[in-house]
Amino acid sequence: MARHVTPAEWGRIIAHAWIDPAFAHELSIDPAMAAKKFLGLDPHAEVRVFEVPARPSDLSQPQVEDIRDGTTVAFMPLYSC
Repeated sequence: MARHVTPAEWGRIIAHAWIDPAFAHELSIDPAMAAKKFLGLDPHAEVRVFEVPARPSDLSQPQVEDIRDGTTVAFMPLYSC
């Protein structure tokens, strides 16, 4: 059975992708593996992931870092892929 990445977790993953271009590339190549790696999940686990939206222009770098670190919860729109 697949584990769904929660909206809060996906918000952290997206924020990390906005900050780290290498991670954004990894996420674009193999989103499930990148999500599992970021969340510390078993690499053999089946997960469902979503598209990464564009970074909103009104979010500062510190705000994005807070979302990535889980200090601030952000619920990102989910697009199935």
